[in-house]
Amino acid sequence: MKNIKIFTVLSCIIFFTSCKKVFDVDQTGGKIAPDQQWNNPDFIKGYVNGFYEILPTWNRSETISEEAGGGSALSAFLKGTNNSQSGYPDRVWDYANVRSINNFFENIESGKSVLLQADYESLKGQAYFFRAYLYYRMVKVLGGVPIITSVLNPTADINTLLVKRNTSLECFDFISKQLDSAIALLPKSYPATDIGRVTRGAAISIKGEMLLLKASPLFCKTPNAAYWTDAYNTLNAAKTMLDEDGYGLFKDNTLKTNENMWYDKVNAAKEMVLNVRYHFPEKANGIQQGQRPLSQSTGAAGSCNPTWEMVQQYPMQNGLNINDANSGYDPTQFWKNRDPRFYCAIVYNGARYDFAQVTPRVQWIFTGLSGDDGYRVYNLTGFYCRKGIDTTLGVLVWNRQAFDWPIIRYAEVMLNLAEAANETGHSIDAKNLITQIRQRAHIDEGIGNYGLNALVGIDYQSTLDAVMKERLIEFAYEGKRFWDLRRRRMFSVLNDYGTFHSKGATFNADAAASQYGVDVTQSNSGISLQLSNILVNSPANFDRNDFIKIITNYVTEPIDNSVTNQIQLSDKFYFGAIDPQYILQNKNLKQNLGWDTGTFDPVIQ
Repeated sequence: MKNIKIFTVLSCIIFFTSCKKVFDVDQTGGKIAPDQQWNNPDFIKGYVNGFYEILPTWNRSETISEEAGGGSALSAFLKGTNNSQSGYPDRVWDYANVRSINNFFENIESGKSVLLQADYESLKGQAYFFRAYLYYRMVKVLGGVPIITSVLNPTADINTLLVKRNTSLECFDFISKQLDSAIALLPKSYPATDIGRVTRGAAISIKGEMLLLKASPLFCKTPNAAYWTDAYNTLNAAKTMLDEDGYGLFKDNTLKTNENMWYDKVNAAKEMVLNVRYHFPEKANGIQQGQRPLSQSTGAAGSCNPTWEMVQQYPMQNGLNINDANSGYDPTQFWKNRDPRFYCAIVYNGARYDFAQVTPRVQWIFTGLSGDDGYRVYNLTGFYCRKGIDTTLGVLVWNRQAFDWPIIRYAEVMLNLAEAANETGHSIDAKNLITQIRQRAHIDEGIGNYGLNALVGIDYQSTLDAVMKERLIEFAYEGKRFWDLRRRRMFSVLNDYGTFHSKGATFNADAAASQYGVDVTQSNSGISLQLSNILVNSPANFDRNDFIKIITNYVTEPIDNSVTNQIQLSDKFYFGAIDPQYILQNKNLKQNLGWDTGTFDPVIQ
């Protein structure tokens, strides 16, 4: 098997850091000559297939928001101690792929004659999309970056290779035009053999998301009405196009809709506007190993334990926030009567958490009683996360995980539109979009507001708060929360927490023995089995919530017990720093303000 490689541009100054394998095909006659690459439709399609590696996969970032604790100590990022060499979440500097895409555009016309017209247009549309998406990922973190649209000659005059950064506004305009070209060329759908490729609906949805970012407080400290109008119009057009092309909210008329969409790939495809597809054994991932309880995994656990702060964020079944006087929230039974999405994401002590070979099963997180699954053993918060966990897989085959990773769902297009609508005087439309998502989640309708504050749809700030809260709950553990807070310049939300907390469970043996007849003289596993049998096998009128409450004592404490456990994100953390190695190698690259001696301002206005 021979490999065709695109060599990195600017290798003399290491501006691009690696070679990029474009495709890998069986060969019987040696290496492919350059003139053969563009005279074979399979090679051209294979070349474009390589661009799909640009898409992020299982990129959740939950440990840099309140969603989850990923260890016994806060990250250096949250503590505000990162420096320019420490990196930044999802920081991308990928000019190897930029070169590959530019190479495609410089050669595709020579291969046009061997392609069907539909394939030619689709392949060009995909290339436009990925050039836009790659720049979008870079600009999202860094602000303006160098725009390069040709294959640079590494032997050229060094001064032509030492490129400067374009402004953020120039980059946004470039990305927008690239996406316009993609939308014009891409089809609305593909045959079954090509499902998962980028469609016109995906391209216009990403354009709407990009324009939302451009207009946001992150890039526009001073609001720009024209930018918000552009975002609103594009997102409105995106929703209209998606509706025409058969997209929509996945519904299965169960309380577990937000869980079942991971399993029901065929029917949930209507919601997955852009996703990375997985299928065992061709493509699987190991995200479950660290997320599942250790008793249901091998070798690791505790990578995604929900914080107490996140657990409290979920509203009630009636849609009201837990601090609302009429919500019905009982802090001694905090898991009771919550938003159905709570049970699709949060595993609490005493929750049913069935896995393949041990169904029915109850998850106990008692410290000292639940073995490796117990609090402060391999669990740091008192909760497990079930979002994106394939519970049909047993202990020995957890690594066959093949859930698709959603990059943008139809629900997100709706909430992107809701945010832009609120910014452009269409707050009632924003409310209607939120209520559609709450209705799908089976929140109680109540008097028609699905638990929303009466000012939502009327008052700007109340509507914005509702949009942000709905995004937090709907997209929990899908890699959105940190970026939402950042886009709105709301790191104060994280700073105000001070630090993140756990809700640890300890076993009340006396109550279990005296009120429920549990034989507490047995081994830990024997006691756990008795408790599980009571929950699973008791009659319908048995109060399971009272049972869990009575046998459990809770302690709320910081996950990080060190003296340096405070979240302290300063304004400079709204943008990442360019890796200093690139600046050393290119004197024309300027570092972002706030990092080292940076002078480049990513803000538009």
